[in-house]
Amino acid sequence: MARQTSTDERDSVHGVNPGTELGRYTVESRIEEIPGGERWAARDTTLDRDVTLLVMPADADTTAAALDAARRAAGVEAAQLVRILDVGGEGDLAWIAEDALDGARTYAAAIGTDGLPAEEVRRITGEVATGVEAARARGLHHLALTPEIVQLTSDGRVKVRGLATTAALAGIETEGAEADRDDALSIVALAYAGLTATWPLETTTTLPAAPRTHGRATPPSHVAVAVPGDLDTICRETLTEGTGPDSPGDYAAQIAPWSRIPLAGAVRTSPTSADEAPTEVFSVSAAGAATTVAATGTDTGTDTDTDEDADQVTRPVTLDDDGRHTVVITPGGRATSSQTSPAAASQDPTEGADEERDIADDDHHDRKVGASAAAAAAAAAAGAVGTGGKVIGDRLGKAARTAGGRSKEAIHDVRARREAIRADQRTRTSLGSAPATAEIESPAPLLPAEAGAPPSRGQANLVMMIMAGFVVLACLLGVFGTSRIGSSTDLGKILGGDETTAVQTSEPSSDAGGNGTGEPLGIINAAGFDPPPGDGAEHNAEVPRVYDGDPSTIWTTEGYNSESFGGVKQGVGITVDLGQTQKISSVTLDLPTTSRATVYAGDQATNSGTEVGKTEGRTGTVVLTPSSEVTGQFVTVWFTSLAPSDDGRYRAVLGEIAVR
Repeated sequence: MARQTSTDERDSVHGVNPGTELGRYTVESRIEEIPGGERWAARDTTLDRDVTLLVMPADADTTAAALDAARRAAGVEAAQLVRILDVGGEGDLAWIAEDALDGARTYAAAIGTDGLPAEEVRRITGEVATGVEAARARGLHHLALTPEIVQLTSDGRVKVRGLATTAALAGIETEGAEADRDDALSIVALAYAGLTATWPLETTTTLPAAPRTHGRATPPSHVAVAVPGDLDTICRETLTEGTGPDSPGDYAAQIAPWSRIPLAGAVRTSPTSADEAPTEVFSVSAAGAATTVAATGTDTGTDTDTDEDADQVTRPVTLDDDGRHTVVITPGGRATSSQTSPAAASQDPTEGADEERDIADDDHHDRKVGASAAAAAAAAAAGAVGTGGKVIGDRLGKAARTAGGRSKEAIHDVRARREAIRADQRTRTSLGSAPATAEIESPAPLLPAEAGAPPSRGQANLVMMIMAGFVVLACLLGVFGTSRIGSSTDLGKILGGDETTAVQTSEPSSDAGGNGTGEPLGIINAAGFDPPPGDGAEHNAEVPRVYDGDPSTIWTTEGYNSESFGGVKQGVGITVDLGQTQKISSVTLDLPTTSRATVYAGDQATNSGTEVGKTEGRTGTVVLTPSSEVTGQFVTVWFTSLAPSDDGRYRAVLGEIAVR
């Protein structure tokens, strides 16, 4: 078939139409146009299978780099990456054949305008990071990750297309540690997009731009509800503070574990719009009471006019895609109940029974459908923290999970995996720093043919004589050395003398370390301490910073609306584990802000019991010493007041803790 090809200013291909034959492939329909080429659905007539063709002008400046990248990407084996099947060219066109993803939709389409459940975001971005990390281990980077690049198949699998090739077509040539960091930044941006339905980077996507505070992307927890603490911290550190994970593998280690299958029924992070009228609504108060009300769009008796602040208003949160189940989170008050709407009553009884069994499995309650739904909504609100009863679950499972599910052992495991991945990264070299050709050892010189013949009798006798000479010399040296043993020592006194030497010993001073100068005791673990009405965790992803030896790395509490925690709790803290019961003579705190705090010691994390000391608003290095002997395995720093922070909220901050 004759064809005329041309390119526009972005080197996109023109003149390829449905029915055009490229080698063994028959073009069927165009999927999308990208810088440097076009992606088409096609049919492999030889193997009788559907494929996707990335078609490029053969003479374009970026085509050769893209074809080379595709050949190297074809050698990467990762289930999360779209497979490269073939690389070829014909006349004035070149192409890259990829696996066809029938029925797949983009990550951007799945996000829509409402965002995705937090645990589904964790699963998708974790799978993306795993696939890109596998490519990084082979010296390849993606460098062009966007919500449109990530594909979700009909059965929920995550696929990333365009490894190295999309960046090559766009002329991006970043390498080494900078490329590792760029891919990690893009994956964090994907997580932000899933949580908030907005895009935080400067690159162009189909999602709207993220809201900005002081020129930087606003943290997800300020935009959406039910954002887990670890994802919020990673997004804030990466997009606002310029730190965060160093590579895709580093990101995967920080957010692990995640479900390998899509999650259904989890709470979405972004609130539904005010004009939506869901069929069935669960009203959840800050105290945790949950009732079922009809979603008629009228006032249900819940006071929602107390404050216009994002943390105060009533939020409807859709539990599933069809909008039939929504959690309305209120800052307080009493929820009233009424019958569900006719639309809810008309549900398929079989579907209702399945839903009842799912919720009963997750919450371990044998209840009827209405009670189970209320329990699931109450569980989603059980992690209430923040001013005026801000209801945020730190971890949500299939129906609802809280941050209390993350034990101290899990935190330790995640930290160990992260360190292992970073250690592994230091042993690798990127594609840019690797030599262009393998260094092969020089060949051995050619030897004469007779070199392989067995030795003659005379040669064998000569070798035996040399070996015998070495044995005789070794024996002579051994005899001489043995005779000199003990000649320059007091061996006789040691073996036969009756003299004894008194060894003076001294007991360690009982007040050693009392002034904060002794050797610190080892800390094996730490965790945020947030007892009821808190959720049991307080920025647990940051707690290793308080014993890493670097005062510049800090742990902070969550943000509150007043110095006294907005009246929702008495305090919050952090607990360190010494591994076993120890005698405690002093506790040294590095306090960047003027919060009030009391330090307790005991056999468990507690905000009462044996007091080591307290500080009333001091800053800098503060040494607390008990008035009497104190022992314990756990040391808890219990903050009872907060200090204002730059974002208008109130937080307590701890830079370092040393127990002696």
